[in-house]
Amino acid sequence: MRWMIAVTAVAALLPFGLSGEYALLVATQLWVFYMVVVGLNLLTGYGGQTSIGHGALVAVGAYVAAIGMVDYKLSFWLALPLAMLGTGAAGALMALPTFRLSTWYFALITLGFARVISGLLVELEPITHGFSGVIGVPMPRVGGYEFSGRAFYWLVLALAFLAYLVTSNLIGSRYGRALMALRDNPLAGIGAGISLGRLKIMAFVYSAALAGAGGAMFAVQKTVITPEDFTTDLSIFFLLVVVLGGLGRRHGPLIGALAFFLLPELLTDLQKWRMLIYGAGLLLLTIYAPDGIAGALEGWFGRFRPRKAAASAPVSALPQLAGAELAVAAVTKTFGGVTAVADLSLQVPAGTVHAVVGPNGSGKTTLLNLITGFYPVDGGRILVAGTDVVGRGATAIARGGVRRTFQTPKLIPGLSVIENVMLGAFTAETASLAEVALNLPRARREAAERRAEAMSYLRFVGLDVRADDPAGDIPHGQQRLIEIARALVGRPSLLLLDEPAAGLSLAELDGLCALIKAIAALGTTVVIVEHHLDLVASLAQSVTVLDRGHLLAAGTPEAVFRDPGVIAAYMGARALSGTEASHAA
Repeated sequence: MRWMIAVTAVAALLPFGLSGEYALLVATQLWVFYMVVVGLNLLTGYGGQTSIGHGALVAVGAYVAAIGMVDYKLSFWLALPLAMLGTGAAGALMALPTFRLSTWYFALITLGFARVISGLLVELEPITHGFSGVIGVPMPRVGGYEFSGRAFYWLVLALAFLAYLVTSNLIGSRYGRALMALRDNPLAGIGAGISLGRLKIMAFVYSAALAGAGGAMFAVQKTVITPEDFTTDLSIFFLLVVVLGGLGRRHGPLIGALAFFLLPELLTDLQKWRMLIYGAGLLLLTIYAPDGIAGALEGWFGRFRPRKAAASAPVSALPQLAGAELAVAAVTKTFGGVTAVADLSLQVPAGTVHAVVGPNGSGKTTLLNLITGFYPVDGGRILVAGTDVVGRGATAIARGGVRRTFQTPKLIPGLSVIENVMLGAFTAETASLAEVALNLPRARREAAERRAEAMSYLRFVGLDVRADDPAGDIPHGQQRLIEIARALVGRPSLLLLDEPAAGLSLAELDGLCALIKAIAALGTTVVIVEHHLDLVASLAQSVTVLDRGHLLAAGTPEAVFRDPGVIAAYMGARALSGTEASHAA
């Protein structure tokens, strides 16, 4: 923030040192483009939704503002919000294909959207004036005062700084964490109860609104706009600025705009060699700075930055959780001609620990996916606290108090450990998007409360000293503990652990066993899928054994592990050691 304030202050003094209207025009256009790229960076850099159609959104904003001001004599102060509303609606329309298309297919759709808009600017001549464009877009006025070029520059600079400030608030909030989950690990977001569809629409509308604001400024600055101003090249330019400036870096848009808009303008005296210099620079950045200029600078300065001390958020006592009874009744799931779960029934009393075991391919993880709504159920019922959750969807089930971990930990490597845990509390915050964007008191208070709560659960799993470390630097075993803390911060009534002991050392196994007992003591119902039978025998009050999707045995660990069918189907494939046998006995 301080860095951006200093840059803005220096930029505010720039007009006093510029000679000529063209230099002021270029400086103004720099901040217009910066405003557009800030929104695109939120969408693509943080949300992972690649758009090659932002030039078209700028065109929509420019034409809405220009037509409103020239043809309908609207003031700039009314035309600007209308341009943002119009492009926001266009952004929502662009977001719809993301529900069914992967990233790169969607990128092609946005490119097609840009081509359609370019065609409409010509074909809708009665509205857009066709090839002639809109001529004579006036400067903003306040009373009898009409803005000069210098005053308009300051207005654009102020709005660009506001765009940075609001976007930075969103990035640092639960919305920013959710966007990074959407980009890097959507399953983590769904498991935390985040509606990825709503998140995509929010990101597109916000990004489009900033593009619309930039378009309105662009129209006023140029005074004349034509379809030729909004070719596909403009959309590609915006994406290029974001990628090479630094995807998902707060200062990437500014660095990219300076390097790939302002620098080429300064090379006009070398026009003959300009494209060669430009192309060579892009090639070198692609090879030596794949994370963009901002990413390279962060890596360089990061080597000299002192290591952060452990987070200092206060730690509170953990609340007791109300466990929910789980009832699976005659559930069936098939994939093609393969039956993964066949007419399975089981009952887990509230507040108990239940284990599901069986050989690889027996349907254990499939069962967890059915309970949590990640897979649709082909037949049967699943009741949590007496409520049938079949057909509700994974997000709704997670919001209803069912949380889980995964076979492979689903962390967001770009977030810190504590931010990964805070992701699990997304649904607990009630501050509106506007309150978060403006960093109002309720949003700040809730964020502080969630951080303190996340720190409490990190201390509970023994990782509070690593709270501010990047999650991508954490060893595998500890990543599992982070995932458990993220599930717990959602205060689940039913917690599903999918092979939490996989890949752990003997010492880590002992710690995990103590942790799960402590979780059970909080009151939540725990269902654990596990291969370590000694761990199961020491934890579970009841066990279900699956074999090829069928129920093989159910009961207490002592009874189940003595069952001849279980020994033949499961333990026979891997003879029990003396230690395991003694636990089973």
